[in-house]
Amino acid sequence: MRTRIILFVVLMTVQGFAWELDQRPAASGEWGYHPADGVAAIVTPPSFTWLPDKTAVAYTLEIARDRDFKEPVYVVERTKWSAHCPSRVLTPNMYYWRYRGWNEEGVPSEWSVARSFSVPDGAPPYPMPEGGEIQSRIPVGHPRLFFRPEDIDHLRDLAAGPLAEQWEKLVARADELVANPPETEEPPLYPEGTERKGEQWRKIWWGNRVYAIKVTDAAATLAFVYRLSGDRKYGEAARDLIMAFCDWDPKGSTNYSYNDEAAMPCLYYPSRTYTWAYDIFTSEERDRISDVMTIRGQDCYEHLRYRQRHLWRPYASHSNRAWHWLGEVATAFHREIPAAPEWLDYSMTIFYTCYPVWGGADGGWHEGQAYWVSYLNRFMYWAMVLESIYDLNAFEKPFFKSTGDFGLYTCPPGTKTGAFADQSINSSSRSIASFMGLMGAAAGNPYWKWFAEQHGNVSPGGYFGFLVDAQNRGIEAKSPESLPESKVFRDVGLAVLNTNLLDGSKNTQIHFKSSPYGTQSHGYNANNAFLLNMKGERALIRSGKRDIYGSPHHKEWMWQTKSDNAILVNGQGQFPHTHQAVGEITHFFTSDAFDVVAGEAGQSYRNLDRWCRRILFFKPDVVLIHDILRAPEPATYQWLLHAQAPFELGNREIKWESDAGRVDVHFLKPAALTFTQKDTFDTPPHTWAFTLEEWHFTAETQKASDVMEFVTLIRIDEAKVKAIQEDLEKGTTITLAMPGRDAKIVLREDQFEIQDGLVSKVFFDADCMDTEQ
Repeated sequence: MRTRIILFVVLMTVQGFAWELDQRPAASGEWGYHPADGVAAIVTPPSFTWLPDKTAVAYTLEIARDRDFKEPVYVVERTKWSAHCPSRVLTPNMYYWRYRGWNEEGVPSEWSVARSFSVPDGAPPYPMPEGGEIQSRIPVGHPRLFFRPEDIDHLRDLAAGPLAEQWEKLVARADELVANPPETEEPPLYPEGTERKGEQWRKIWWGNRVYAIKVTDAAATLAFVYRLSGDRKYGEAARDLIMAFCDWDPKGSTNYSYNDEAAMPCLYYPSRTYTWAYDIFTSEERDRISDVMTIRGQDCYEHLRYRQRHLWRPYASHSNRAWHWLGEVATAFHREIPAAPEWLDYSMTIFYTCYPVWGGADGGWHEGQAYWVSYLNRFMYWAMVLESIYDLNAFEKPFFKSTGDFGLYTCPPGTKTGAFADQSINSSSRSIASFMGLMGAAAGNPYWKWFAEQHGNVSPGGYFGFLVDAQNRGIEAKSPESLPESKVFRDVGLAVLNTNLLDGSKNTQIHFKSSPYGTQSHGYNANNAFLLNMKGERALIRSGKRDIYGSPHHKEWMWQTKSDNAILVNGQGQFPHTHQAVGEITHFFTSDAFDVVAGEAGQSYRNLDRWCRRILFFKPDVVLIHDILRAPEPATYQWLLHAQAPFELGNREIKWESDAGRVDVHFLKPAALTFTQKDTFDTPPHTWAFTLEEWHFTAETQKASDVMEFVTLIRIDEAKVKAIQEDLEKGTTITLAMPGRDAKIVLREDQFEIQDGLVSKVFFDADCMDTEQ
């Protein structure tokens, strides 16, 4: 009888007293529920993410073909993560998914609401192997990173044969390190009273990173040369460096919370050294290294899981490389650090469910060209670990199959600079060429390999370059001459219009942004902003240059709409540096005669209901920009341009000229505008960083209105064009008379039409549907 009562109480606890599950909607900066209700998956199975509940210590996920879940087709019980990728493919069909949590007492919550999704025909398979299966693929012995014990003989054969030149350079570098090893004294802490983000702070913050890399990368290089050569002098030199590194306080100046830039190299380089020179260490030395790496790995893991909650809030920029560095530690120290299996499972879950966070199937990257190459270059190390150790191919993901196009279109060979987002001013086609070569080889893409080859030998060098060359897949380069010259990356709200995809020095290029990611992180530029590049040089630019991340100039100028070729309303810009400033590319069309892109950015402002910007590019040298704005109350509007030299101001036109060419800007509507320009910044860069000369132009409306329309014509290199304007009852007709062709454009609030020779196109704003005539 007593047993029956206890059983009854347990059943009532489980079945009748389920606790309430937190199912609030995702807030700004949160990943959200995936798959969202009603979406079509781009891979099968899709990955699943839900809001982590503070009460839950584990979750159950169910997938079914019926909303009542009478016959689930996939169930995972008691996963500790609030995200999961199934281990098997789902066949094309309509599905439903739900989840529930379990508290510490083993009591389940109520079930979540059910969300539907579909798996379409042709969705590529990308299941995540079960955790035990993944763990079992790690070699019992060492090495465990980039190559397995059974690969060593093959690598030695390559070093003695086809890759002898690369190998000799590696050995020469190792000899230099043996003769002149780097200093190993522990990097300094910030002196008391150091101004955060100030000059001294920056020198130590970045200097400690450089110092840590110098020590630990030297150790890894020596360990690699030891592993292939067998010469103990290299292994012993690697041991000396890594043991000196182990004397640094892991809670000190290179601690993850104190300086993550210095801490991250202290995760992966020591792991490589340990696994490549494993047999050179004594058991006591291995224990010492494991103890240090346990602390460093756990610090990173706790930051990602608990402080960052990365599976639900994966937008922190640095965390998007930290997780795969943690994966390297977990792989190298598997079976040696007790927490390593959990770190690995967490890292793999991130990869399969919320990476990459900054782009989708189109291959774009919200944080811009510089951060695209910087972060994905680092990811390529993990991609090699996935392939060589776990037999997993990252390039079967749709994003990785497409993302090389982001470099190809934003920065054709011969382009010096000129893109949106942080640090892109320092990016060029040459600076991304090595990465394009890596991507081309890994993805088997001949166009990306062609891009790399236009810049000569761009091998990354070092042991990674050697290992990349060892994987030579025999991909033949192919010119992209048959590809469209322009492309849209809808996943990140970027369109790039080109006249010459083969040679940036002969290219006229327009970048246009209107992004669903908003202005967050390093992709802070305003929605509906544009850039104009000529002959591979910047012409009409996004202004400012980062002196240090988060400095007054960075936050108060570069993160603000006033620094872009955009529009202010009553002198106010968009929500700065936030996902809240949502934009959308509503139209894109490309042809040999003209390109079109349009975006909507009204949601990006507190004081604006609508801002539709349409850019019509009549190749190769005429641009028409049409802006329609609606505000909740009368306002004035400031139409902005920026350049590296002064504008010559006229009555209704301005001129700008540089070595790259000339730009003439004609303001067709409205009739009355006030022109001003200045060469100062509201908040300049730190004087200790650099001086920056740029000019900022404003065309301001003279009367307040709740509706405003701008029509602006840009001529490039004195293009011969005559614009004939006719005002209609509900719109404007612009006829462009150009050599050998006329183009007629009808601009209305809800649609616009273009007739250019044999090409006629009508674009409708209401439902974003295009009809070609």
